[in-house]
Amino acid sequence: MEKAQKSNGIDDLVKLSFFTDIGKAITSAQSVHQTMQAVMDQIGKVFAPTYWSLLLRNNKSGELRFTIVVGSGVESLKGTTLPRGKGIAGWIAENGQSLIVEDVSRDSRFDPDMDQKTNFTTKSIIGVPLKSRSKVFGVIELINKLDGSSFTPYELTLLQTIADYAAIAIEKNYYLKALKHVASIDSLTGLYNRRTFYRFFEKEIARAQRSGSAFSLIMLDVDKFKQINDSLGHESGDRVLLTISGILKEITRSSDMVCRFGGDEFLILLPNSDANDAEVLKQRIELKIQQHNRKSEIQIGLSYGLHTTSSRNAESAIRFVDQQMYKEKNSKRAQLYSEQDIEDISAHTDSLALD
Repeated sequence: MEKAQKSNGIDDLVKLSFFTDIGKAITSAQSVHQTMQAVMDQIGKVFAPTYWSLLLRNNKSGELRFTIVVGSGVESLKGTTLPRGKGIAGWIAENGQSLIVEDVSRDSRFDPDMDQKTNFTTKSIIGVPLKSRSKVFGVIELINKLDGSSFTPYELTLLQTIADYAAIAIEKNYYLKALKHVASIDSLTGLYNRRTFYRFFEKEIARAQRSGSAFSLIMLDVDKFKQINDSLGHESGDRVLLTISGILKEITRSSDMVCRFGGDEFLILLPNSDANDAEVLKQRIELKIQQHNRKSEIQIGLSYGLHTTSSRNAESAIRFVDQQMYKEKNSKRAQLYSEQDIEDISAHTDSLALD
């Protein structure tokens, strides 16, 4: 009796130590991937399976994708997908229930396709769903114990507890990621906001200094944007901004940083570029704007400031393109007034001739 009680006490300490370790591993993870990897590492230590995997579920198709696979000889499974509801993992995902299969040869839900692909022989499986608010987003599956024995109901309960830990941590990381995304993005256009742009810009300046390369900046804003808002309404003004942001997303490179700098102003940072690269991009923007104007009642005009530099100071570089942009804007205004004067003189001359 005393021996049994002592044994149970040791088991309780082992379980407590395990959950302390897994709790530390999960809470110290900085991303969803790190969280999942920490969970899988702890599973390997406790259950000693031959191989084990974490599969994430596609919300639309219901397919399961092997995201993390641990074990010798099954590395090729990583990245492969299971059709919706297929195999033991598919059944777990569809039903949202944990499952233990002591002998897969006696279970009709088992699908041998993966064994054939990996030249592996599955004997027993335990698997549990990863859930967020009753919605299954993944499955943890363990295959064959190293000692040849079958998995036990106790191990299934333990694995489900681990999955519950993991689901909470993964959900937390998703929320944190979403909050960071919201904080870095302009809510109307979906472009980066000014604060995020400055952080990226400072990193690019440091990189350019180390490599001895240059980068280009393009600032642009909408001509007569206030008139569009005043005469057509703010909804029309928003549509103009969305049109421009859509064009910039479409024609810039993945390495470029596009930002709504404020109001109707946009900034584009082009790493590893020269003045010619900036001019080419400007012309491409203009071409897209012209194509838009041919089809739209709202005509969009843009003024630009371009600068290629290896400046150590973000503020001075942005100030330069801002000045260049307003020089172009003022030049357009002067030209407009000049053309208006000519029209007025012409109209006055015509009236004198009629007299």
